[in-house]
Amino acid sequence: MNDPRASRKRPLLAAGLALALGACATAPANREPPAATASPEPSPATASEPTRDTHPTAVDGAAAQDSATVTPVRPDAPPRHTVVPRSYPEPATPAGLPMASADPSTMVAHFINVGQGDAILLEFSCGAVLIDTGGERTTRARGSDLLRSYLEEFFGRRHDLSRTLDLVVLSHPHSDHTDGASALVEADPAFDVLNLLDDGEPGSHDSGRKGQLALQRYVAENEGGYVGLSESDVKNVSGVSNAVIDPVDCRRTGGIDPKIVALWGRVDLDVGWANDRNNDSVVVRVDFGKASFLFVGDMEHQGLSAMLESYEADPRIFDVDVLKVGHHGSMNATTPDFVRATSPKIAVIQAGDTAFINEPHNAYVYGHPNRAAIRMLLADDGGVSMAREPTQVRVGIKGKGLGADAPPPQFTRMRLDKAIYSNSWDGNIAVVAQADGTLEVETEY
Repeated sequence: MNDPRASRKRPLLAAGLALALGACATAPANREPPAATASPEPSPATASEPTRDTHPTAVDGAAAQDSATVTPVRPDAPPRHTVVPRSYPEPATPAGLPMASADPSTMVAHFINVGQGDAILLEFSCGAVLIDTGGERTTRARGSDLLRSYLEEFFGRRHDLSRTLDLVVLSHPHSDHTDGASALVEADPAFDVLNLLDDGEPGSHDSGRKGQLALQRYVAENEGGYVGLSESDVKNVSGVSNAVIDPVDCRRTGGIDPKIVALWGRVDLDVGWANDRNNDSVVVRVDFGKASFLFVGDMEHQGLSAMLESYEADPRIFDVDVLKVGHHGSMNATTPDFVRATSPKIAVIQAGDTAFINEPHNAYVYGHPNRAAIRMLLADDGGVSMAREPTQVRVGIKGKGLGADAPPPQFTRMRLDKAIYSNSWDGNIAVVAQADGTLEVETEY
């Protein structure tokens, strides 16, 4: 009998990508995205809680009509030049090491527990993509060290990938998304980063400026491909893709060709919400066969609303199976309209441990994940539809106010039986997707 629940607990890293999937977590999905249409390739150029963490801390149906174009937020944005991606040699396998076993019909999205921050490793049979490199920096946890350890163990198992990341995406220049860039550029032996997608030149006061610039230099010095994406580069409702944004194709080794498209980037508009770097987040959709994922960085409600409006001609591109919830589960980064547009089967929140630690920029201080966001994800109208093993979780009601004498954050407990996961409760999380759309979740490995 098939187990209707999404979660199982098993040592995923030791098992490798060739997973014995056993009972299915759900029937195969049938959500195909609108056909992606490449747009001009850009050149190098990003009810509220008491505390804003904009410093270090987030289809069913036929293909969309390619003629259904949309107006960018800034129609008069300057044109971008074409990026010429480099060609890549076949990766060498280290002498004397066995080839890892990789299932060509399986993809794994590793939501790495780096404390309060984002780091997601997408594992395919022929390559790997890293979305964000952030993490907590407190006396309890250092996200860059956690990321480094995870990558070392991953590449120790996947010898065939030769310590190569086909693409790194930095959603925006906040240190909880870029701090682990040091784990890439300072590694010995080195990691090879073939392509970088970010939102362009970071501002002088952006907390993640150092990490983003370091990775830009690292890729340039190694003659990698680069795109600094602006929202105005996205010309239609299919998003934008090219050889830099979507460099992975496993068909030559008998695998699946995942489709990677970018839906949003830096907003070149002089209005308040656009000046919030969270709303400059690069938003990426990944399709693997019939399974689909959406990664939204730290987009907040004003940015989400503008993004949905800009795709009003055909919003089906947002309808996915797995949603990486924005801004670490903050109440200002999930909206009912966005939940309905995505209608996810599984939602994953990257936030840190909420056990007491009264230091800046951690899940405890911010009250993440927030109860209001969880309630929206549980909504009957478009909310998370798959089940998980019932569990009691700790969620924030409000974060800590400003000032030394501010009252402490407030938390409560909720019972979850829907497929909402968080590093706060589940540790490392891996969503295993089969090309036929079957999904399964691994935790606590």
